[in-house]
Amino acid sequence: MQWQKSWSVESFLRLVLRLFLLIGAAGLISVAAEQLWPAGDAGTRRFWASAVSGVVVQVGGLVLIARFLRENELSWQAAFGLRRTGLARQLALGCVTAVLVFGLSLGLMLLSQWLMRLVHLTPHPQTAIETLQSSPDPARRWVVALTAILLAPVFEEVVFRGLLLVALRQAGYPRLAFWGTAVFFAATHLNLMTFLPLVCFAVVLNVLYLRTGSLIGPITAHALFNGTNFFWVVLGGAGS
Repeated sequence: MQWQKSWSVESFLRLVLRLFLLIGAAGLISVAAEQLWPAGDAGTRRFWASAVSGVVVQVGGLVLIARFLRENELSWQAAFGLRRTGLARQLALGCVTAVLVFGLSLGLMLLSQWLMRLVHLTPHPQTAIETLQSSPDPARRWVVALTAILLAPVFEEVVFRGLLLVALRQAGYPRLAFWGTAVFFAATHLNLMTFLPLVCFAVVLNVLYLRTGSLIGPITAHALFNGTNFFWVVLGGAGS
């Protein structure tokens, strides 16, 4: 599989800088939104401020990536293998991957909880999961579902697999690309209990993308994985 993408190093570094600036701006927006949000308890204000910030990063990030592709005269299809040819196979691979990884991730999460208790750390679920578990508010659930099942899989797969993994491979660091992006992906979720399961998930997604050359499979797997976790929590299970 040929992994040389026709984007310039300079434009890629500009994109990285813009994404970091976007994340910083989203953080400021979150702080401002929490202060300006209509009266309510602190948890409600914090949730909606975080939701606004997340949407800004994901949607704004995709806009910046579209600009990056235009700068390099690349289509989404050429850059990330979003082809109609073999679409059914890619979707099927994504579905099978999600099913297999979900069971494995539950086992790794239980292992992580055991290890954390062994060193006297208290396991805590991700913030979105805590929100679903603590609040029956349908609006919150719809927001979490929208971001976790639709926006996050597209944005995160384009960034971690489509851009970072490929850029590091092109720079001559295939091992760093493979393992570094997996660890970074897990670390960005800022949760110790899910770190090991998410590293494993990212490794599988890396393999899937490198084998197929298309982000359709990883995006499908990511969306189904998040969706399964979402409904697991909503229906009363213990999500990751």
